[in-house]
Amino acid sequence: MVDNIRQFPGAEVPDQTLSVERRPFGFCSHEKISLDEHSRTVKCAACGKVFDPFNFLRDEVHRLQDAWERHRQVRSSLSEHIDRVEALKKEEARLKGRIKTAKAKAEPAIDVRNRSL
Repeated sequence: MVDNIRQFPGAEVPDQTLSVERRPFGFCSHEKISLDEHSRTVKCAACGKVFDPFNFLRDEVHRLQDAWERHRQVRSSLSEHIDRVEALKKEEARLKGRIKTAKAKAEPAIDVRNRSL
């Protein structure tokens, strides 16, 4: 059975010529961006990822629009809360006045043991 096996010459495995560039482990939020005016590329300074300039600009515009929308909502909510606080302050002043009036109208307490209250 061994006579049926043929050995082919040069069946060696070639040397590894490919290299894989590993990125740092974890999540990069791409906070520091570098712009190359000559090659017209946008690159993250932290992780080295290269972005398509149009897509990067589009994403930044959407991010800024969302931030301004959230800012508008917070300002609206703040003005509503300020109005509610003002209404509660007016209600508090009105109720304090009613309490003062009610105390003035109330009968004085009866001194049972000749002691003043």
